[in-house]
Amino acid sequence: MTPVPGPYAYLAALLETQLPALLKDERRRRGLSQRAAAHQIGVSYSTICRIENGHDCALSNAAAVLRWLEEQP
Repeated sequence: MTPVPGPYAYLAALLETQLPALLKDERRRRGLSQRAAAHQIGVSYSTICRIENGHDCALSNAAAVLRWLEEQP
């Protein structure tokens, strides 16, 4: 029997597997370039590139992206 992941494991998996797609999809839906989205979120262009490509990002950057995703355009 496979153990059910706890909330922390679920959150980690969400950040690792879904944050890149969520960011890219919402950025495109809003018609923003990576640079424009970076400016709105308050992170660097290279940070947006790294997140969208699924590379490691700091927790503070992930939190900033999640707050931005919650905002209404």
